[in-house]
Amino acid sequence: MTITRRLFTIASLGIVLGAALAAPAMAETKKIGVLIYNIGVDPWMNVAAKSLEADAKKLGYEITVTDGRNDVAQMNAAIDQFVIQGFNAIIVAPSDPDSLVGSVSKAIEAKIPVISYSMGLAPDANATAFVGSNEELIGREQAELAIKLLGGKGNVALMTGILGTSPQIGRSKGQHDGLKEAPGIKIVEEQANDWAHDKTVALIQDWLSKYPKGELNAVFAHGPELVAAAEYAKSQGRDEILFFAVDYPEDARRAIQEGTLTATVSQSPALLSELAVNAADKALRGETVDQKIIIKTPLVTKDNVEEMPADY
Repeated sequence: MTITRRLFTIASLGIVLGAALAAPAMAETKKIGVLIYNIGVDPWMNVAAKSLEADAKKLGYEITVTDGRNDVAQMNAAIDQFVIQGFNAIIVAPSDPDSLVGSVSKAIEAKIPVISYSMGLAPDANATAFVGSNEELIGREQAELAIKLLGGKGNVALMTGILGTSPQIGRSKGQHDGLKEAPGIKIVEEQANDWAHDKTVALIQDWLSKYPKGELNAVFAHGPELVAAAEYAKSQGRDEILFFAVDYPEDARRAIQEGTLTATVSQSPALLSELAVNAADKALRGETVDQKIIIKTPLVTKDNVEEMPADY
């Protein structure tokens, strides 16, 4: 190779290297970690997980969804791993307000925004925001409608969700506070069904045996699994019992249309997911995020069911 050609080659290489050094670095991949205490607990959580994934991807985030399987140690470890692996934000639906406070606090200290999704965290977790519903209002909405339809008198039974979760605590308080307004209504049963279909059916079977026709006037639950209980009661000729659920899947809509379910409360997992991802994105961009982002939870009854498509 001649000296002239060698100098040209070196000069060309210098131009290439200079251009490479001057080029902007590849944008860092943005990652959101999602921890749900138990994805398999009911279809609502499955819809929530899929909605969170879709909404995060729309905003350019890679997303990792972890199922906590209702194991506190596993859930804390998952949050710790999100921090160690450099995730930009975390969205968490905890099993109860207190058990993840330590790991969430460490994430906040590491300057990682943490959004509490649907299930609340204790204040000392210092989470960036809570995106969810007014749980006490949900319970009170059920109670007020029941009082109206029962004329302020009767025996009612309550099925609660998983004990210790923020929805269970809030909805139970709302139901009790609301029913206190009608001294003629008596709570004769209150047991956990854990949002589970089999436990729900087992409870209604027990209660129908225990309370003959006319002695049980209404049943409340914290989730849509109550449709199964309402259908069973109808099959046993117990049409006199009113059933009040929470959440609005397609089978709840159909049951209201058919007159099997008296009412439910709409709490859209798709809307909550969109708001949670947007809150995480705003926090990462340095924008102000409201500490509480609460959605409306309208009652669905035979009077408005035709105007309201199911949430999932």
